[in-house]
Amino acid sequence: MDNRIHREVIGGHLLVIGGAEDKYNERRILKKFLELAGGEHAEVLIVPVASDFPEFASDIYVQAFRRLGVANPRVLRATSRQDVVSIDADALLDGVTGVFITGGDQMRLVSVLGGTLFAQKLRHLASETDLVLAGTSAGAAGMSTSMIVRGEATSHPQRNSVSLSPGLGFLKNIIIDQHFTERGRISRLITAVSYNPYNLGIGIDENTMIILDKEGTLEVFGAGTVTIVDGSQITYNEIAEVGDHQSFSVCGVQLNILGDGLLYDYFGRMPIQPPNEFLLPDLE
Repeated sequence: MDNRIHREVIGGHLLVIGGAEDKYNERRILKKFLELAGGEHAEVLIVPVASDFPEFASDIYVQAFRRLGVANPRVLRATSRQDVVSIDADALLDGVTGVFITGGDQMRLVSVLGGTLFAQKLRHLASETDLVLAGTSAGAAGMSTSMIVRGEATSHPQRNSVSLSPGLGFLKNIIIDQHFTERGRISRLITAVSYNPYNLGIGIDENTMIILDKEGTLEVFGAGTVTIVDGSQITYNEIAEVGDHQSFSVCGVQLNILGDGLLYDYFGRMPIQPPNEFLLPDLE
Protein backbone atom coordinates (compact mmCIF):
# COMPACT_ATOMS: atom_id res chain seq x y z
CA MET A 1 0.00 0.00 0.00
CA ASP A 2 1.28 3.45 -0.92
CA ASN A 3 1.26 5.53 2.26
CA ARG A 4 2.40 8.78 0.68
CA ILE A 5 0.11 11.76 1.20
CA HIS A 6 -1.96 12.87 -1.83
CA ARG A 7 0.26 15.33 -3.69
CA GLU A 8 -2.43 17.78 -4.81
CA VAL A 9 -2.27 19.78 -1.61
CA ILE A 10 -1.23 23.36 -2.26
CA GLY A 11 0.24 25.60 -4.91
CA GLY A 12 1.87 28.31 -2.83
CA HIS A 13 2.16 27.82 0.91
CA LEU A 14 -0.31 26.56 3.47
CA LEU A 15 0.15 27.89 7.00
CA VAL A 16 -1.60 25.92 9.74
CA ILE A 17 -1.47 27.63 13.14
CA GLY A 18 -2.16 26.02 16.51
CA GLY A 19 -4.05 29.05 17.83
CA ALA A 20 -3.29 31.87 20.26
CA GLU A 21 -0.59 33.30 17.99
CA ASP A 22 1.02 36.50 19.19
CA LYS A 23 -0.86 39.43 17.66
CA TYR A 24 0.53 42.30 19.74
CA ASN A 25 4.25 41.91 20.48
CA GLU A 26 6.82 40.07 18.38
CA ARG A 27 4.16 38.71 15.99
CA ARG A 28 6.52 36.23 14.33
CA ILE A 29 3.76 34.15 12.79
CA LEU A 30 1.82 37.07 11.33
CA LYS A 31 5.04 38.55 9.97
CA LYS A 32 5.93 35.24 8.33
CA PHE A 33 2.48 35.03 6.77
CA LEU A 34 2.92 38.50 5.26
CA GLU A 35 6.46 37.74 4.12
CA LEU A 36 5.28 34.69 2.18
CA ALA A 37 2.25 36.58 0.85
CA GLY A 38 4.35 39.30 -0.77
CA GLY A 39 5.73 41.47 2.02
CA GLU A 40 4.91 45.14 1.56
CA HIS A 41 2.92 44.24 -1.56
CA ALA A 42 0.73 41.66 0.20
CA GLU A 43 -3.02 41.83 -0.43
CA VAL A 44 -4.69 40.18 2.55
CA LEU A 45 -8.21 38.81 2.97
CA ILE A 46 -9.42 37.98 6.49
CA VAL A 47 -12.10 35.28 6.84
CA PRO A 48 -13.63 35.50 10.37
CA VAL A 49 -16.80 33.43 9.85
CA ALA A 50 -15.79 30.73 12.38
CA SER A 51 -16.06 33.22 15.22
CA ASP A 52 -19.14 33.84 17.37
CA PHE A 53 -18.29 37.51 16.94
CA PRO A 54 -16.87 37.85 13.40
CA GLU A 55 -16.76 41.66 13.45
CA PHE A 56 -14.70 41.61 16.65
CA ALA A 57 -12.38 38.91 15.29
CA SER A 58 -11.89 40.75 12.02
CA ASP A 59 -11.12 44.02 13.82
CA ILE A 60 -8.33 42.34 15.82
CA TYR A 61 -6.63 41.06 12.67
CA VAL A 62 -7.26 44.21 10.65
CA GLN A 63 -5.44 46.21 13.32
CA ALA A 64 -2.65 43.63 13.60
CA PHE A 65 -2.02 43.60 9.85
CA ARG A 66 -2.21 47.38 9.61
CA ARG A 67 0.46 47.66 12.28
CA LEU A 68 2.59 45.38 10.11
CA GLY A 69 2.18 47.61 7.06
CA VAL A 70 -0.92 46.31 5.24
CA ALA A 71 -2.86 49.48 4.47
CA ASN A 72 -6.25 48.02 3.61
CA PRO A 73 -6.85 44.41 4.64
CA ARG A 74 -10.00 43.00 3.09
CA VAL A 75 -12.62 41.16 5.17
CA LEU A 76 -15.21 38.57 4.20
CA ARG A 77 -18.20 40.25 5.86
CA ALA A 78 -20.62 37.40 6.53
CA THR A 79 -22.59 36.14 9.51
CA SER A 80 -24.50 33.39 7.68
CA ARG A 81 -24.19 30.99 4.77
CA GLN A 82 -26.65 33.16 2.84
CA ASP A 83 -24.23 36.07 3.14
CA VAL A 84 -21.40 33.96 1.71
CA VAL A 85 -23.55 32.67 -1.15
CA SER A 86 -24.54 36.21 -2.13
CA ILE A 87 -21.06 37.77 -2.22
CA ASP A 88 -19.09 38.37 -5.42
CA ALA A 89 -16.33 35.83 -4.82
CA ASP A 90 -14.34 36.85 -7.89
CA ALA A 91 -14.23 40.50 -6.82
CA LEU A 92 -13.38 39.70 -3.22
CA LEU A 93 -10.52 37.37 -4.18
CA ASP A 94 -9.21 39.40 -7.11
CA GLY A 95 -5.53 40.21 -6.54
CA VAL A 96 -5.43 38.64 -3.08
CA THR A 97 -2.06 37.09 -2.23
CA GLY A 98 -2.82 35.90 1.32
CA VAL A 99 -6.00 34.60 3.00
CA PHE A 100 -6.19 34.32 6.78
CA ILE A 101 -8.96 32.19 8.36
CA THR A 102 -9.49 33.07 12.03
CA GLY A 103 -10.41 30.88 14.97
CA GLY A 104 -13.77 30.14 16.52
CA ASP A 105 -15.79 26.97 15.86
CA GLN A 106 -14.69 24.72 13.00
CA MET A 107 -18.21 23.32 12.59
CA ARG A 108 -19.49 26.85 12.06
CA LEU A 109 -16.66 27.54 9.63
CA VAL A 110 -17.44 24.53 7.47
CA SER A 111 -21.23 24.84 7.66
CA VAL A 112 -21.00 28.47 6.50
CA LEU A 113 -18.30 28.08 3.82
CA GLY A 114 -18.44 24.45 2.70
CA GLY A 115 -19.64 23.91 -0.87
CA THR A 116 -20.03 27.61 -1.65
CA LEU A 117 -18.63 29.25 -4.76
CA PHE A 118 -16.27 31.22 -2.53
CA ALA A 119 -14.87 28.00 -1.01
CA GLN A 120 -14.49 26.43 -4.46
CA LYS A 121 -12.60 29.43 -5.81
CA LEU A 122 -10.42 29.58 -2.69
CA ARG A 123 -9.57 25.89 -3.07
CA HIS A 124 -8.66 26.48 -6.72
CA LEU A 125 -6.40 29.42 -5.85
CA ALA A 126 -4.75 27.45 -3.04
CA SER A 127 -3.97 24.51 -5.30
CA GLU A 128 -3.20 26.23 -8.61
CA THR A 129 -1.55 29.56 -7.73
CA ASP A 130 0.97 31.03 -5.31
CA LEU A 131 -1.74 32.15 -2.88
CA VAL A 132 -0.72 31.82 0.78
CA LEU A 133 -3.57 30.33 2.81
CA ALA A 134 -3.39 30.48 6.61
CA GLY A 135 -5.75 29.23 9.29
CA THR A 136 -5.52 29.45 13.06
CA SER A 137 -7.25 27.30 15.70
CA ALA A 138 -10.67 26.43 14.18
CA GLY A 139 -9.36 27.82 10.89
CA ALA A 140 -6.55 25.26 11.12
CA ALA A 141 -8.77 22.31 12.02
CA GLY A 142 -11.15 23.09 9.17
CA MET A 143 -8.48 22.88 6.48
CA SER A 144 -8.50 19.08 6.40
CA THR A 145 -10.74 16.79 4.40
CA SER A 146 -11.59 15.08 7.69
CA MET A 147 -11.52 17.33 10.76
CA ILE A 148 -11.86 16.98 14.51
CA VAL A 149 -15.02 18.78 15.61
CA ARG A 150 -14.95 17.87 19.29
CA GLY A 151 -13.23 15.50 21.66
CA GLU A 152 -12.14 14.91 25.22
CA ALA A 153 -8.55 15.22 26.42
CA THR A 154 -8.56 11.73 27.96
CA SER A 155 -5.57 10.22 29.73
CA HIS A 156 -5.47 7.38 27.19
CA PRO A 157 -7.07 6.74 23.80
CA GLN A 158 -10.78 5.88 23.98
CA ARG A 159 -13.07 5.04 21.10
CA ASN A 160 -15.52 7.87 21.80
CA SER A 161 -12.95 10.50 22.80
CA VAL A 162 -13.15 12.30 19.45
CA SER A 163 -15.72 13.12 16.78
CA LEU A 164 -14.79 13.67 13.14
CA SER A 165 -16.61 15.50 10.36
CA PRO A 166 -15.82 16.58 6.78
CA GLY A 167 -13.70 19.73 6.58
CA LEU A 168 -12.98 22.21 3.77
CA GLY A 169 -10.57 19.85 2.02
CA PHE A 170 -7.48 21.99 1.52
CA LEU A 171 -5.39 19.19 3.03
CA LYS A 172 -5.87 15.59 1.94
CA ASN A 173 -5.28 12.64 4.29
CA ILE A 174 -4.20 14.87 7.17
CA ILE A 175 -6.00 15.56 10.45
CA ILE A 176 -5.09 18.73 12.34
CA ASP A 177 -5.41 19.24 16.09
CA GLN A 178 -4.69 22.63 17.64
CA HIS A 179 -3.88 24.05 21.12
CA PHE A 180 -2.21 20.68 21.29
CA THR A 181 0.17 20.40 24.23
CA GLU A 182 -1.62 23.13 26.19
CA ARG A 183 -4.85 21.09 26.25
CA GLY A 184 -3.33 17.61 26.46
CA ARG A 185 -4.74 16.33 23.17
CA ILE A 186 -2.31 13.54 22.29
CA SER A 187 -4.81 10.76 23.13
CA ARG A 188 -7.57 12.20 20.98
CA LEU A 189 -5.22 12.64 18.02
CA ILE A 190 -4.08 9.01 18.32
CA THR A 191 -7.74 8.02 18.43
CA ALA A 192 -8.52 10.11 15.34
CA VAL A 193 -5.66 8.48 13.43
CA SER A 194 -6.73 5.03 14.61
CA TYR A 195 -10.16 5.53 13.01
CA ASN A 196 -8.37 5.62 9.64
CA PRO A 197 -4.58 5.07 9.82
CA TYR A 198 -4.17 6.41 6.28
CA ASN A 199 -4.63 9.89 7.76
CA LEU A 200 -1.55 11.62 9.16
CA GLY A 201 -2.26 13.31 12.50
CA ILE A 202 -0.59 16.67 13.17
CA GLY A 203 -0.95 18.35 16.57
CA ILE A 204 0.19 21.98 16.72
CA ASP A 205 0.93 23.96 19.90
CA GLU A 206 -0.22 27.51 20.49
CA ASN A 207 1.79 30.34 18.90
CA THR A 208 3.23 27.72 16.56
CA MET A 209 2.53 26.83 12.96
CA ILE A 210 3.50 24.48 10.20
CA ILE A 211 4.43 25.81 6.78
CA LEU A 212 3.66 23.35 3.98
CA ASP A 213 4.91 23.80 0.43
CA LYS A 214 3.92 22.09 -2.80
CA GLU A 215 7.06 19.93 -2.72
CA GLY A 216 5.85 18.11 0.39
CA THR A 217 8.01 19.84 2.99
CA LEU A 218 6.58 20.76 6.37
CA GLU A 219 8.50 23.33 8.42
CA VAL A 220 7.81 24.07 12.08
CA PHE A 221 7.77 27.75 12.95
CA GLY A 222 7.05 29.31 16.33
CA ALA A 223 7.37 29.02 20.08
CA GLY A 224 6.06 25.48 20.65
CA THR A 225 6.30 22.06 19.07
CA VAL A 226 4.45 20.00 16.50
CA THR A 227 3.52 16.38 17.19
CA ILE A 228 3.10 14.10 14.17
CA VAL A 229 1.20 10.83 14.59
CA ASP A 230 1.71 8.41 11.69
CA GLY A 231 -0.52 5.33 11.70
CA SER A 232 0.54 3.93 8.33
CA GLN A 233 2.69 1.25 9.98
CA ILE A 234 0.07 0.14 12.53
CA THR A 235 0.17 -3.64 12.91
CA TYR A 236 -2.65 -4.09 15.43
CA ASN A 237 -5.70 -1.90 15.98
CA GLU A 238 -8.73 -2.89 18.05
CA ILE A 239 -10.64 0.43 17.99
CA ALA A 240 -13.50 -1.23 16.08
CA GLU A 241 -13.77 -4.04 18.62
CA VAL A 242 -14.28 -2.10 21.87
CA GLY A 243 -17.25 -0.26 23.34
CA ASP A 244 -17.80 3.47 23.06
CA HIS A 245 -16.42 4.27 26.51
CA GLN A 246 -13.56 1.79 26.44
CA SER A 247 -9.88 2.28 25.81
CA PHE A 248 -8.29 0.30 23.00
CA SER A 249 -4.92 -1.14 22.02
CA VAL A 250 -3.01 -0.01 18.96
CA CYS A 251 0.52 -1.08 17.97
CA GLY A 252 2.98 0.40 15.51
CA VAL A 253 2.06 4.07 15.83
CA GLN A 254 5.00 6.31 14.89
CA LEU A 255 5.47 9.57 16.79
CA ASN A 256 7.65 12.56 15.89
CA ILE A 257 7.91 15.77 17.92
CA LEU A 258 9.47 18.71 16.08
CA GLY A 259 10.51 22.15 17.30
CA ASP A 260 11.10 25.48 15.59
CA GLY A 261 12.98 25.15 12.29
CA LEU A 262 12.76 21.37 11.93
CA LEU A 263 11.44 19.79 8.75
CA TYR A 264 9.25 16.81 7.86
CA ASP A 265 8.46 15.21 4.50
CA TYR A 266 4.69 14.88 4.66
CA PHE A 267 4.47 13.09 1.30
CA GLY A 268 7.00 10.45 2.32
CA ARG A 269 6.02 10.52 6.02
CA MET A 270 9.50 10.91 7.43
CA PRO A 271 11.45 13.60 9.31
CA ILE A 272 14.18 15.39 7.41
CA GLN A 273 17.57 15.21 9.11
CA PRO A 274 18.32 18.56 10.77
CA PRO A 275 21.35 20.51 9.57
CA ASN A 276 24.48 20.39 11.71
CA GLU A 277 23.76 23.66 13.51
CA PHE A 278 20.67 22.06 15.08
CA LEU A 279 22.64 19.15 16.52
CA LEU A 280 24.11 19.15 20.02
CA PRO A 281 27.92 19.23 20.16
CA ASP A 282 29.82 16.06 21.04
CA LEU A 283 30.76 16.56 24.70
CA GLU A 284 33.17 13.61 24.88
